[in-house]
Amino acid sequence: METEAQSYISGKVSAESGEILPGASVMLKSDEDKLIAYTISGADGSYIINIKESGAYTLEAIYLGFTKQKKTLKISQGNVSVNFILEESKQVLSEIIIEHEQPVKLRGDTLIYDAKKLSTGHESVVEDLLKNIPGLTVLNDGRIFYGKTEVEKVMVDGDDFFSRGYSLLTKNMPTQPLDKIEILQDYSNNKLLKGIEDSGKVALNLTIDERYKNIWFGDLAVGYGNDNRYNIRGNLMNFSKFYKLYLTTTGNNAGYDNVGNINDMIFDSNEMESIGRGYSTSTVMSPNVGTTFLDQKRSLFNNAKMVTLSTILPVTTQFKLQVKGYLGSDELKAWNSSYFAVELPGTHFKNTETDVSVNKIKKGYVNLFANYDISKTMMLQSSSTFNKGTNDFRNDLNFNTITTLEDLNTTHTYLDQKLTYTQQWNKNTALLLKGRFLTDKLPQRYHINDYLLGDLFTVDNITDVGNDVSNKRQYFGFQADFKLRQINQDLIAFTIGYDDNRDFLKTAFRLFSDSGTVLPEDYQSNSQLHVGDLYASSAYTWKLRKLSLTGNLSAHQFFNRFENINNIIKAQNPFYINLMLDGIYVINTKNTIFAHYNHRVHNNTVLQVNDAYLLSSSRSFSKGLGDFNQLESSSVGAEYTTKHYLNRYNFSWGVDYSKQNDAIRYRNTLEQNSALTNAFAMKGGDRLYGNFRSHYIIKKLKGSIMLDIKAGRSIYYNIVNNSGLRKNAAYNQNYTLSWRSNFNGAFDFHIGTDWSFSQTKSEQTFHNTTKNSFLDLMYKHGDYLTLKIRTDHYNFGGQDKYNNYFFNDIESSYFFKDKKYIISLDARNLFNVKTFTSYAISDYGYSSTSYRLLQRYILFSFKVRF
Repeated sequence: METEAQSYISGKVSAESGEILPGASVMLKSDEDKLIAYTISGADGSYIINIKESGAYTLEAIYLGFTKQKKTLKISQGNVSVNFILEESKQVLSEIIIEHEQPVKLRGDTLIYDAKKLSTGHESVVEDLLKNIPGLTVLNDGRIFYGKTEVEKVMVDGDDFFSRGYSLLTKNMPTQPLDKIEILQDYSNNKLLKGIEDSGKVALNLTIDERYKNIWFGDLAVGYGNDNRYNIRGNLMNFSKFYKLYLTTTGNNAGYDNVGNINDMIFDSNEMESIGRGYSTSTVMSPNVGTTFLDQKRSLFNNAKMVTLSTILPVTTQFKLQVKGYLGSDELKAWNSSYFAVELPGTHFKNTETDVSVNKIKKGYVNLFANYDISKTMMLQSSSTFNKGTNDFRNDLNFNTITTLEDLNTTHTYLDQKLTYTQQWNKNTALLLKGRFLTDKLPQRYHINDYLLGDLFTVDNITDVGNDVSNKRQYFGFQADFKLRQINQDLIAFTIGYDDNRDFLKTAFRLFSDSGTVLPEDYQSNSQLHVGDLYASSAYTWKLRKLSLTGNLSAHQFFNRFENINNIIKAQNPFYINLMLDGIYVINTKNTIFAHYNHRVHNNTVLQVNDAYLLSSSRSFSKGLGDFNQLESSSVGAEYTTKHYLNRYNFSWGVDYSKQNDAIRYRNTLEQNSALTNAFAMKGGDRLYGNFRSHYIIKKLKGSIMLDIKAGRSIYYNIVNNSGLRKNAAYNQNYTLSWRSNFNGAFDFHIGTDWSFSQTKSEQTFHNTTKNSFLDLMYKHGDYLTLKIRTDHYNFGGQDKYNNYFFNDIESSYFFKDKKYIISLDARNLFNVKTFTSYAISDYGYSSTSYRLLQRYILFSFKVRF
C-alpha cells in the first residue's frame, strides 16, 4: 500500500423500512480480513471511519436482528460515502469479534472473553480473573453479580459442578487451564426451555484449553509463616469428553476464606428447575458476637480444613450422573470489646461487654443429581441432598464486670428430594411437572452459668440459665407449568401447584436456682404451624417491536392452622391475588429502559405467629404476633442502562420505591440487663432507593474508571419503653470511585475510595461515617516475577468520634521451570495494627466495638503444578 493523505469513509446505517439504526457496528477490514478500524453508528444512524493508507478494503455493517452486509472498497485518495440498508433477519447474530481493549466475542446472548488476554499475571485462581471483566462484581463471600443480576452458576465446559456453591470452584480452581470465559445471558437451567422462556438469568461458563483436556492435572501448595501460620491447598482435575472430576482440599489458619457462601448450594440449589425456594428452618438463637467491617482476611482467626469433590459421569448417551460432596471443619476465634448506649427521653444507660469466643464448626454435605434424556423432547431430572452439621459455640462473656461462660450447641440435619419432568411438545411449547419433599431439623441447646437479666424474673438466687430448642420443618409440594411461545414471540405461561409447610417449634427456657428449676410462664413454646397454599398463576408477555410487556397474575388460597402450648387452635383460610408487571423498552442496542410494579401478599412464618417469648441471645427475647396477619406490600421501579458490549462508556441508573401496606413492627422494652421485643401489625412504612453505576475506558490513560453511587431512605415505626408510636427515618449513602490501569506492560495500579454515610432520625439524630481508600501497585517482570503492594486506609466514626487505621500487605511470586514451580510470599498487616474499632447506630442509640486483628505475619509458600 502507498501512503496517502488521510481520508475518511462516512455514511448512514438504516433498515429497509427506513428506520435509522443507531448503535450498529461498522468495521473496516483489510483484504487479509484483518480488522483495521471500527466504530458505532450515532443516534441518527451516521458513522465515520478515518483511513490512513490507500488500498483495498472490506466494510461491514452489523446490527442485532439484521443480516450482516459487506461492501468492497478501493481507496486511493479523497473521501468516500457508503450507506448501508440492512435486511431484517430471523436468525440470531452468530458472532462478532472485536480485539481492541478487551478481546471479546458476542455470539447470540453470550459474551466470550479470552482468559489469557484478560490476565495481568497477578491472578492465581478463577475468582481473581473474573474481577478483571467489566460488569462483573465479585463479593468477598464469593457471590458474583453481572450488573444487578446474581450469577446462577459457574460451569466448566457446560457442566455445573457446584450450582450456587460455585465459590468452591472460583476460589480454588487455578487459572492456567482456562481458554475462554463466557457470560451466558438469558440462561435457562432447563435446556428444553431455551428459546421458549424469558429467564433473565445469567450464568458463567469456563472453557478449558485443549492442552488440559483428557488428562489428569492439578497443583499443590504448602505455606508456612511466623506464629505457626500455615496454608495448604491442592487441586486435582480431569475434564474429558466422557468424564469430569474436580477435587480440591484446603487448610489454613491465616485468615483465608477458601469456601465462601455455600448455603445456597445446600438449601436452595438450582441445578434444575424446582419449587419451594427459601423454605428452610429459621434459627432461633445465634452467637452474640459482632463482625468487623474490615476485609475478613484481617480479622478472621480460623483453623479451616475442607475437602470437596464433584464428579460428572455420562453413564450412557442419555443418562448423566453427578455426585458432589463437601466435608469441612473450622475453629473461629474472636476477641471483641464493646459498649452500647441507649439515649431516649427518660431512658439513658450504657452497657459494656467483652467476648472471648470459640465457634467449632463441622459440616458434611452430599448431593446426587441425575439427568435422563428420555428422548430429544422429554427429560427427567432428580436431585437428592443430605446435609449434617454442628456448631459448638463457647464464649467467655464479661457483661458490666460480671464474668460468665455461655455455651450454644446447634445441630443441623437437612434432607431434600426433588424431581422434575419436562416435555417439549414442539420448539415453542413445553410442559413441566415438579415435585419436592424436604425435612429440616435445627435443635439447639444453650446454657450460661450466671444470671444477667436483672429484675426481669422474681426468682431468688438464680445460678444458671438454660434454653433448649427443638425446631424443625417439613415441606412437600408439586407444581405443573405450561409455557407457549407464539409465532409473534409473545409468551403465554400457566402454573398450578400446592405447597404444604409444617413447622414445629418447642422451647424450654429454664432458670436454675438453689431451690430448684423454674420454667417461667409466657417463656415456653410448644407450637405447630401448618400452612397450605393452593395457587395458580397466569402470565403473558407481549412483544411489540422494541417494547416487551409482561403481566403476571397469581391467586393463592391459604389454609392456615396454628396450635400453641395451651392447645389453643387458630385457623383461617384467606384468599389473595398478587400482581406483577414488567416492561422492557429497547431504545437501541446501546440503551434499554426497564420498569416494574408488583403487589404481593406474604403469609406469616412460625416466628412471626409464635405467641411466647423466645430467648434469642444471653439477654434478649422476642415474641411474635400470636395470630395470623398477612403482610401486604407493593413496589415500583425503573432502570436505564447502556447495554452494548462495545461501548467504552457504560452506565446504569435506577430508582425503586416500596410501600408496606401491612407490616410487622416491634414494641421494644429496653432495660440495662434485658431486651424484650414484641411484634405487632400496622399499616405504614416505605423505602426509597436509587443507584448509579458507570464504567469508562480511557484510551489515552490506558485504564478504566468506575463510579458507583447508592442512596436510600426508609421510614419505619416502633415503640420503645412505652414511648407511643415512633416514626423513624434511616438514611444511607454510599460512594465508590476507582481507577484501574491497563498498561499492558510491567507496571499497573488500582486505586479507589469508598465512603458510606448513615443517619437515623427519631426523637434524636445519630450519624455514622465509614471511609476506605486503597492503592494497589502491581509489577510484573517478564513471565517470572510478580509483585503486588496494597495499602489500605480506614476511617470509622460517628457522633464526632473518628478512628484512622492504615494497613499494608505485600504479595509476590516467582515462577521457574516453565511455571511448573512457584515460590510465593504473602506478608500481611506490615504496620502490625492489633485492634480495630468500628461504630454503629440505631434509632435509639449507638454502639462501638473493638476487634482483635491478625498480627503481622509473613508466609512463604511453595507450589508445584502437575
